[in-house]
Amino acid sequence: MFTLRILSRIFLNTLNMSKVSTAQMNTAEILKLAQSCIPALDNKKHKGQAGRIGIIGGSLEYTGAPYFAGISALKVGADLVHIFCASQAATVIKSYSPELIVHPLLDDKNAVEKISPWFERLHAIVIGPGLGRDSNIFSVTSELIRVIREKQIPLVIDADGLFLITENCNLIQDFNSPIILTPNKIEFERLCNKIDISSKLINKGSNITILKKGEIDELLSPNDNVRWSSNIGGSGRRCGGQGDILSGSIATFLHWTLLGTDNIYNGENDKQLVASSIACYGASLLVRKCNEEAFKIKGRSMLATDMIEYIHTVFNDLYEK
Repeated sequence: MFTLRILSRIFLNTLNMSKVSTAQMNTAEILKLAQSCIPALDNKKHKGQAGRIGIIGGSLEYTGAPYFAGISALKVGADLVHIFCASQAATVIKSYSPELIVHPLLDDKNAVEKISPWFERLHAIVIGPGLGRDSNIFSVTSELIRVIREKQIPLVIDADGLFLITENCNLIQDFNSPIILTPNKIEFERLCNKIDISSKLINKGSNITILKKGEIDELLSPNDNVRWSSNIGGSGRRCGGQGDILSGSIATFLHWTLLGTDNIYNGENDKQLVASSIACYGASLLVRKCNEEAFKIKGRSMLATDMIEYIHTVFNDLYEK
């Protein structure tokens, strides 16, 4: 397998090309970089080093979404997942999986004070799966985003988290840590209708990356040279939960790529945008291939739970080389 040093040189050569369109971006080289960032399974590490991921979401109506995000992060390879949800959702989410650490604090009157100390332990946080649109929960989430900014924790925002920042994009301005937004077609259009994306979100100097999901997944970044698009895998079946699987997977990959790209760039902003690009591609490819494999067996009746069953075999095929 290529070493990280050789791969870094390949990727830098790609970035030094005068102008690279998404159609020209060499995703095969991004895949090799993603492979190089996967932590080895050996006895030299302790529990937690491969990733401690936080999920902020889960409400009375939506308990499946945070479960899908959390269990996917674990099955991709994170060691621990903490879910911070509304109290009504906690017992249900716990019943889905004993592996998830569930905190029924999101609607607590002292939610920010009780949740914030846990952030010290986390490598990446996902906001949005099953969050709902309760105004009180949105107020707490907004305060938590400010804490995340202060603590400089990498952040992935999906689903109702995207609705929140569409209403107030200032929440994600001036972050020193990377932010990845994962809108589908409708969510992206809503963002564009409310926000000038090029000037407000992915402007020069920003750490914000957008993974636009759809028939073709497309990465938008302040650095034009790390943009890519991909339609590998996938199917015509668009069941609920696939975006949650993706957001949890991205969070785990992002922790790995931020560590694995230490030697690629000296510039912090460039490093974070490269790491975000690789993380999004690694997770996107994994989830699209899980969709493809599950669809071959289940067809129209395929569910997100069927896709999760393929994470191990697809990950093995793509990254354990």
